[in-house]
Amino acid sequence: MVGCAGWSSFRPSIIFGDWKKKFSSVLEAYSNVFPFVEVNSTFYRRPRIETARRWRESVGEDFLFSVKAPKEITHVKKFRGVDPEPLIEVASALRAFFILFQTPASYKYSPEEERAIKDFLSTLPKNFIYGFELRGWRREERERLGVVDVTDPFKEEPLPGEITYVRLHGSPPGERMYRYKYTDEDLLWLKGFVSKRKNVYVVFNNIWMCEDALRFVEVMAQG
Repeated sequence: MVGCAGWSSFRPSIIFGDWKKKFSSVLEAYSNVFPFVEVNSTFYRRPRIETARRWRESVGEDFLFSVKAPKEITHVKKFRGVDPEPLIEVASALRAFFILFQTPASYKYSPEEERAIKDFLSTLPKNFIYGFELRGWRREERERLGVVDVTDPFKEEPLPGEITYVRLHGSPPGERMYRYKYTDEDLLWLKGFVSKRKNVYVVFNNIWMCEDALRFVEVMAQG
């Protein structure tokens, strides 16, 4: 499945013209183009539960949500002394299938950090799939957590698992994070990567995320 890190940059008028005659929100229009979305705004601020429920109700039953955990967990408290219930409430309201934890690149491995994450994971319910984008950890260190290994495949291939969840930040192959538009050659390479795995979720997270995601959908449809 192909989606984006949020829908705020999606421009439904490009595809649907006078889209407001057909859709009640940008998210509803987005859901008619892509099968899932990663809710990235939850990293910065927790939405009201009523808002999350409204998002869920505005899309079809088959549409999937994933949720990015707040920075308070991953960047501030670093998995220590955190009440996960507010995050779980939002994920439950969205009926999300996946919760993403992205740590800063400066967050390096140590036995203490591994224990902190495992202790935190033990407090979470079992009805979600959990993925960790641990940018400062080596493969053998990440493997010990027993969660979905989230990477940018242009930088590093993720560990094998029942599902593959990858996030495309634009660098590499670009020189700067987010400020890169994927080329046709890049998307063909990505198609080759995806074709070798099952249950793959591809999240574009660059400035041109929606445009590049649409182009990638077209590339995947070309047989």
